[in-house]
Amino acid sequence: MKKLFLICLAILLSLHGTTFAKKNLPTEERINIAVEVTDNSRHKELSTAALLEERLLKKLVEKNLLNIVDTKNISEEILDGAITAEENFPAEKLGDIIVFDAIELPAPSETPENFNQNFYADKGVGYVVRCEVLALGTSRVEDDSVGAIFGMAGGLTSFIGAWTSGSTGKTLRRVGAGVGLGGFAVSERTALNTVVNMQFISVETGQILWQGNFMGQAVKHHKPYKGYKDAWTQAYLESLDKSAEVISKYVNKYVDKVIINGKSDKDFKDKKLSVGTTVGIRF
Repeated sequence: MKKLFLICLAILLSLHGTTFAKKNLPTEERINIAVEVTDNSRHKELSTAALLEERLLKKLVEKNLLNIVDTKNISEEILDGAITAEENFPAEKLGDIIVFDAIELPAPSETPENFNQNFYADKGVGYVVRCEVLALGTSRVEDDSVGAIFGMAGGLTSFIGAWTSGSTGKTLRRVGAGVGLGGFAVSERTALNTVVNMQFISVETGQILWQGNFMGQAVKHHKPYKGYKDAWTQAYLESLDKSAEVISKYVNKYVDKVIINGKSDKDFKDKKLSVGTTVGIRF
C-alpha cells in the first residue's frame, strides 16, 4: 500500500511539474502573437489606443507563455502627446456611460474585417489580439471603503464595551452598534470606465477564435496618489491598467488551456468575460 501511495505521489508531482513548466516556457517555445489596438470612442484626443497597447504589451508576457512580435512600433510622438497633464485632461467632461448586457457579438467563426493574414504570417505571428476601444465614460459606484470604515469603528467600539462593566460598557455597545449600522448608508463615488472589445484571431485560419467585451473601472480618488498630478488622470490610467490586466488574464488562460494543453475551448464560447460583467454601450 505504501509503495502504491509513493507511485501515485510521484505521478502527481510529475504532472504538477509538467503544468508548471508549460507556464514558464522557454522563449523559443512560446506562442507568437501580435497586438493591434484601435480607438473608436468619441475621445480619440486622449491617445487611449496607444496607451492601452503599451500596457497590453507588458501584461501579456508576464506568464511567460507568449512572445510579442513587433509588427508596428508605437509612435513616440503619440505617446508623448498622450493627455496626462492636469491642465489638459478633460476626463471630467467625458460624460456618463450606461453599461448593460445587451450587445450582440459576431459568431466566433466569422472572419474579422480588414484582417491581412499574409502580413502577419510573413512575420511569424500565430495569433492576433485585436482590441477596439468602444467607449470612455464616468459612472457612479458605491464606495465600499465607507462601509468598511464604519464596520471597523463600530466593531472596535462594541468590543471595548464588552470589556467595560456597568452603564459605560452598555453605552459603548449601543454606540458601536449604531456606528456599525452607519456602514449600510449608501455612499457613491465617481468611476471612470474604459470599455474594450477584444478578438483573439488565428492567423492560419483568419477567423475569430473567441472574443469578449471588457471594462476597466477605476474609482476617482479625492486626491491623486503620489506620482499623479491629477485625480482624473489617475482614474483614467488605472482604468486602462485594469482593462489590460483582465484581457491579458483571459488571453493567457486561453493560450495555456486550449493552445498549449489542447483542452476544450468551451469556456470561451458565449461566455461573459469581463471585470464584473460583459458590457454593451448606449449613449
